[in-house]
Amino acid sequence: MPIPKATFKLLSPEALPCKPILMIGLPISNATWAESMSHILIHNLLYASTSTYMNGGSDYEDKLKHLLSLKGDDLLLLANDHVASTIVSETQIYYPKSYDVNKEQLRQLEKEDYQAVIVDDTCFIREPDLTAFVMKHYAKGASVAVMAIEGIFDLSALNRKFQVNWKNAGYTKRSIELNYLGKQILDEAFPSNHQYVKANFIVGGGELFTEYLCPEDYDDEEDYPDGPPPPTPGSPVITSLGESKSVSYFGFVNPLDVSYGAILLKLCYAKAPHHSPTSTVAETTKVLVPRKKLQSVPDLLARGDEESTPAESLKSKILWMIFLMLLFYISFDLFLRKKEVSDDYSGESEL
Repeated sequence: MPIPKATFKLLSPEALPCKPILMIGLPISNATWAESMSHILIHNLLYASTSTYMNGGSDYEDKLKHLLSLKGDDLLLLANDHVASTIVSETQIYYPKSYDVNKEQLRQLEKEDYQAVIVDDTCFIREPDLTAFVMKHYAKGASVAVMAIEGIFDLSALNRKFQVNWKNAGYTKRSIELNYLGKQILDEAFPSNHQYVKANFIVGGGELFTEYLCPEDYDDEEDYPDGPPPPTPGSPVITSLGESKSVSYFGFVNPLDVSYGAILLKLCYAKAPHHSPTSTVAETTKVLVPRKKLQSVPDLLARGDEESTPAESLKSKILWMIFLMLLFYISFDLFLRKKEVSDDYSGESEL
């Protein structure tokens, strides 16, 4: 699978090393999975504080080119040799016969701080020890990405843990493209054109994809007088952004459809835009405008608008006086007209 070089923008020397990204309990012990997660593996090899890959040299460009040329199994060997603490596959975290969590392994992993923790969708349902581990690091500032490995449709456990409101809208195939938020967060990690994918589609806020509807399919005005229908709700990737971290759900189920690692790497660094100096996400700033107090007309005439400047207050007084004088004139004129009509009617009656 080709890996876009643009995904690996070299960090400045003072920014290195960075916290590693932990992948735990995933079936990443084979070449196919390593290939699909290659972006994460390369990132950890180059930048993680736990990595020994860069020892004795600092030529990132040459080493990056070398890593990009490697196949999945070669990358996995390097990652295991140099950053073993950031890749803990399901065969390492679970005992083979009982399939219980290796608590000693967890205690060793707890000593490190992580940029993000990537787990599968069974973690928050079947593994309380692993859940506690993930939530502890989330509380310390790590982002969390949940992958739909088993295809768990019930997301209530995630909703409770992370205060989100996500629901599974369907497990299906669909043509999708990035929406505005998706373009800002994922950028070059996903192709600029639409892709036909199989995935778990999620709704609930923070969707990064929308259904692609080909305009040519809806040209017939008789069948589609109002044009294309609205896109079907749901996105394979959904995220909730925090001040310095995020929690995301990754619903793709075929690594041949898209590059898993490229998208997950972006999610690991996703956070609210105003806390990211390099983010291009448009910020929406809410300005609270105090409501003016209601004042009676006498108060306005006596004191003016209490929330206005002196000049505005004087102008308001003058306008109100003109309005009241005009109102008085019209009322008085109507009174006189009515009186004249009444007098005329009385005179006619006497005759």
